Amino acid sequence: MNLLKYRILVAFLVVWSAVSAAAQTIRDELRSDVRRVAGRSYALTLTDTPQDTPPPAGKYPYYINHFGCPTAYYLDRPSYYDDPFKTLSRADSLGKLTELGRDVLRRVALLRSDSQNRTGELTEAGKQQARDLARQMVKRLPEMFTDSTYIDGRSIVQNHCLLTLGETVVELSRAHHPMRLNSEASHHFQRWLNPQDQKLDHQRTDSLAMVRYAEFTTRWAPDNTRLMAALFSDADYAKRIDAAALGRQLFDLACFSQYAEMNGATSLYDLFTPEELHRHWLRRNAWAYIRYGGCTLNGGHQPYTQRSSLWNLLHISDSITRLDYPVVHLRYTHESVVMSLICLMELDDYGLQTDCLDSLETLGWADYRIAPLGGGLMMVHYRTDKNDPDPLVRVLLNNREARLPIPTDCAPYYHWKDVKRYYLRKLYSYVKLEK
Repeated sequence: MNLLKYRILVAFLVVWSAVSAAAQTIRDELRSDVRRVAGRSYALTLTDTPQDTPPPAGKYPYYINHFGCPTAYYLDRPSYYDDPFKTLSRADSLGKLTELGRDVLRRVALLRSDSQNRTGELTEAGKQQARDLARQMVKRLPEMFTDSTYIDGRSIVQNHCLLTLGETVVELSRAHHPMRLNSEASHHFQRWLNPQDQKLDHQRTDSLAMVRYAEFTTRWAPDNTRLMAALFSDADYAKRIDAAALGRQLFDLACFSQYAEMNGATSLYDLFTPEELHRHWLRRNAWAYIRYGGCTLNGGHQPYTQRSSLWNLLHISDSITRLDYPVVHLRYTHESVVMSLICLMELDDYGLQTDCLDSLETLGWADYRIAPLGGGLMMVHYRTDKNDPDPLVRVLLNNREARLPIPTDCAPYYHWKDVKRYYLRKLYSYVKLEK
């Protein structure tokens, strides 16, 4: 074997090993915490305060630019609860449920009752999650919370987002008093907290993307035969049930039941085998990638829906460089918006572009890693003083230090001028492309 062929073989083996490791890691993560199969509905679990890399000598934080997801909330449509309840209760009235089926009906009824008049609101777990995240922020960056700190919170007009903001600012005010604090929710913020783009929205469901997704979901469709046999005592009656719909509905409830007040009595994950849960997650993950990631089947530009959000992050970050007091900007919006923004910024390589939906797992693109409930990105800016010509920025993605697609000599810190230049060029390139 000549030297060139040997190098090619070694390179292939290195890449193959990395890809295999990523796939195995996701499988392991899903098995170690089954709640992760909920994808974007997975509530970020707080561990001890992460070990942060100290900033270069003389630099201190002066600005937090935060863009976050809501914390855990009740499903925002009653039909999520009503549809499986009606299917199971009708079967029960006809004596067609097994003992397990009747127990599942009981659990679904409890979840449905718990959600009455609460759709879209934070669960108790979600409220606690928001408070815990706020306390962790203060513990992690104490220099940012002083008598002179100015905190400004904004939210879209959506129950779970504005309630997350409310819980956060109240907890921050408890952590340090007095504190200058302002918070509001308004449709006025839509243009940069939940921007819409008709052209990209139309491209999102491009026929090629939908054909490939249909092929993918058919290939990875969970076999609901076992589940139906476990729930219904009459095989002929079970054949008249839309097994795929009921399986999906119970999976959705399983994902959200982890946040219900009576969690121990209502868990539904036990209805599914690990393989069935994995297949449900694969389909959900691929759908998120098509809609919010860099999927090239529909052009690869879906993350640019959030270009206004990125413009805003860059503009605001640049405008307060000379202020002589700490500033904290908190923004809350849909998980899908945050996901697209993270993909647009290519944090931790989540700007991945591919037309192969089957490769997402092996390449490490997992929705629960990108924009879980309570997650988001936080750009922390550092300087020596307000006249510092070279401020730095460190980005936290879901509370962990993130990699940017930009060269740096002080990772995980990046020179702000380099960050700004990279993203402005990216945004201007898309403007030219549109023309």
